[in-house]
Amino acid sequence: MNLLDHVLLGARDLEATVSRLRRELGLGAVPGGSPAPGVINAVVPLEPPLYLELVTATDAGASDAAARLAAATAAGDRLFTWAIEPDDIGARAASLGIEPMSGGGDTGRWRLLGEVEQDLPFFIEYDVARPGRVEGWRRTYAEAAHECAPGRVTYLEVGGDESGVRQWVGDVDVQLRMVGGEPRLAAMGIATDQGEIVLR
Repeated sequence: MNLLDHVLLGARDLEATVSRLRRELGLGAVPGGSPAPGVINAVVPLEPPLYLELVTATDAGASDAAARLAAATAAGDRLFTWAIEPDDIGARAASLGIEPMSGGGDTGRWRLLGEVEQDLPFFIEYDVARPGRVEGWRRTYAEAAHECAPGRVTYLEVGGDESGVRQWVGDVDVQLRMVGGEPRLAAMGIATDQGEIVLR
C-alpha cells in the first residue's frame, strides 16, 4: 500500500500564510529551509509523520520548480501538489518507466519519482524508514504549538482524468475524491479536535 507523505500548499508570501493559518485555523508551523533553488518553505506537522509543506517562490528564475510555483501562486495561495511514499519505489519506477532522482543535497537523503508539479503527485522515498521518522515528527508537532490538534488527512479532492490519476497513484491510504476538470489538487481535509479543516 502506498502512503500519503505530505501535501504542498503554494504561498505567495510565506510569513503571511503562516500567520493566516494560525489565526484562522489554529495551525502552527515551524521554519523550514530551501527545498529547491529559489524556493523556501515552512512545515505544518500533522499526525506524525504526515505534514503540510508551505512553499514560496523567492526567485522564479532560479529553477524550473520555482518558476512553476511562482506561476501557480500568482493569484494567491493554492494547494500545489502532493507526495506519496511508495511501498517499493523501484517497482513503482519500473511500472511507470521512469528513474528516481536523488535529493537532499550531497547525502541524498531521499529519492523522488516524478516531477513536483500540479498535474500529478510525485513519489518520495527516504533513507530513514517511516517508523524511524515518527519520533522526530512528534517533536516537530510539539514545537508547532497547534491550537487545534490536527491529525490525519481525511481526503484529497483531485481533478483530472480519474483512470489516469489512479493508474499513476496506485493503491494509496487516503480517500481520493475525483472531481474531473483541470488536473490539480483541489482540496484536502484535515481531522482536528475541533472538527474537520478544509483547505482549498
